[in-house]
Amino acid sequence: MTAALPQDAAGQRARAKLAKKWTYLLSSRTFIPLSTAELERHLLGLVERLCAAVGSEPLTQKIGREVGAALVDLNCTAPEGLQCSVEVVGKGLLGMTGLGAPDRLRDRVVDVVGALAAGFVERIRVATLEQQEQLGRSLYKAMRQAQLDLEVANARRDVVEGYTSTGIATTDSRANLVRANGALARIVDHPQAELVDRSLFDLVHPDERDGLREDFAQLTAGGTTSITQPRKLVRADGETAWVTLTLSPLRRHDGGDQVVVLAEDATDVNLLQGQLNHQSLHDVLTRLPNRQFFTSRLEQALRTADPATGLTVFHLDLDGFSLITGGLGREVGDHLLKVVGARLEEVVAGENAMVARFGHDEFAILVENTGCTPDVVTTVRMINDKLSEPFESHGHRIACTATIGVVHRPPRDASPHDLLDSADLTLRRAKGNGRRQWELADPTRDGLDRRMFSMAATMHGAWENGELRVEYQPVVRLADERIVAAEVLLRWDHPRLGAVPHEQCLALAEDTGLVVPLGSWMLRVACEQSGAWRRELGREVPVRVSLTRGQAADPELVGAVRESLAAAGLRPESLWLGVPADLVLGDEEAADNLRILAESGVGVEVDGFTAAPADLVRVADFPARAVRLCRPLTDQPAPGVAQVLATLLDVVREAGVGVSVAGVSTPDQARWWRRAGAETASGPLFAPAGPPDAITG
Repeated sequence: MTAALPQDAAGQRARAKLAKKWTYLLSSRTFIPLSTAELERHLLGLVERLCAAVGSEPLTQKIGREVGAALVDLNCTAPEGLQCSVEVVGKGLLGMTGLGAPDRLRDRVVDVVGALAAGFVERIRVATLEQQEQLGRSLYKAMRQAQLDLEVANARRDVVEGYTSTGIATTDSRANLVRANGALARIVDHPQAELVDRSLFDLVHPDERDGLREDFAQLTAGGTTSITQPRKLVRADGETAWVTLTLSPLRRHDGGDQVVVLAEDATDVNLLQGQLNHQSLHDVLTRLPNRQFFTSRLEQALRTADPATGLTVFHLDLDGFSLITGGLGREVGDHLLKVVGARLEEVVAGENAMVARFGHDEFAILVENTGCTPDVVTTVRMINDKLSEPFESHGHRIACTATIGVVHRPPRDASPHDLLDSADLTLRRAKGNGRRQWELADPTRDGLDRRMFSMAATMHGAWENGELRVEYQPVVRLADERIVAAEVLLRWDHPRLGAVPHEQCLALAEDTGLVVPLGSWMLRVACEQSGAWRRELGREVPVRVSLTRGQAADPELVGAVRESLAAAGLRPESLWLGVPADLVLGDEEAADNLRILAESGVGVEVDGFTAAPADLVRVADFPARAVRLCRPLTDQPAPGVAQVLATLLDVVREAGVGVSVAGVSTPDQARWWRRAGAETASGPLFAPAGPPDAITG
């Protein structure tokens, strides 16, 4: 038991004063993680225990050691803290009254302070041992974990290196292989064990070694973290293996830096890329260059060809190729294309030339001319002579010819696309002359063709924009020149070219496939106008619409005519249809359409009637309303011809078919045709084409 401390006010003040002083000096000499108030409260408790120990001799050592240990528990572990505590406590206790007999006080204080120091040191020793033991356990645990992690990492590395398709190796800073996996051995076709201690430079293609040395030098100098480059390795059999090679430095604290090498095999990818590049520039069937490759070569040739001789481009289209494929099958057609490609290459074998297939049955030849190059006429003849030689294909003897467009010695500043466009236009014109024909490019005609094609391409948009309109030209009775019908004409108010005439509009529409919907629109507009005239004039004014070949043969023609008549409330007799004579007399599908319409009451007139004997026989068997004669027959014929023509027209009228003439421009012509027996006529003499009021006015 401890002795009771004096509870007088003076004693309490003395102990509190000592605790405050101890707090101040201890805080100023060492760091204790407590606030001043908290530290002072703890130290006051220790002061009271020390005072009790001084007053009770049996407990002096025990309490002193406990107070020393308590200081350590307060994190007062520095030597300065112990020194400060010994000084403050020793002096403070000696200065207090009421702690015991004065003659024994000094010895007890010394005992208490000594015990405090001993308890402090013991506590520090025990804590240090505990920390060392804990540190040892932690270090062992960390080492064990590191060892386990290393084992796992090595296992993962072995799995990755063993089962990946990517070659993995480790080299020293001089590129000597320290280890290599099986994938790298397979890429270079060497046993895995033989790769160790070999130089990576020995596995690289000679052309790549200098670049690889530069990469290693850059890595060892610390200038980069990794380098990835496409490289070529040399296999054991001497073949090339394309890889994507990645070099990454492996820095080591003990020196001896290494480099990790990753080699991703790109051989198959490169081969596939090469095949794709070849396929993108060559025709799959004939193995010839395609249009893209030909265009690139042409662009180069325009810059490099000898200015004195220039170059020549031949654009070929095989004659009757669809007949061969349709009659003998696609396999024979494919065989023919291969033979044609090979034979064209034979024709220009002695020249600096390229043969290409543009698609389907079109080929092209580029010849960079020299002084020994045959002229264009000779080359064209050689081409067709070679192609016309028969050969055996799937049990058939076949051959072909070609129609050719030629661009000879174009200007060097011409663009490849313009040059090929000119060759295509020239080929189109040559095809218009028949088979086995050829034609030389003409810039003037090219310009006209481009204008026509441009008009054809923009015609649909012009129709939507309202640039196409319907005009009417009067058809008069020659006996009294009274208007008996109105001929429908199409006009295009082109923003750049002005008014485009009816015949050209229909030809463009026929070429583009627009003629059927455009013709149906013309029918509707014309029928609606005829109905308007009937309401305005109180009599029927039939409308005459000229049909093209495409319209006449359209399976929907009969339905379109009936719908237009019904919508306008007209009788069939209010519509006259003009059709080309060769369709009525030779095209069965068109003739069937027109026969149905004629039998329903629609007037069908045969345009371009020639009065030939065969035409007379056929017209007699067809329910035509009339035949129309056009120029040059409408020009006033010579007396001998006039008599024969008048006799033939009598035959037509006796068959119940009327006679009409177009293009009448003079009174003499009108009088002659009236005497010859023609009933109606149209042309500039009577009135030009115009809006609907041109008929009613």
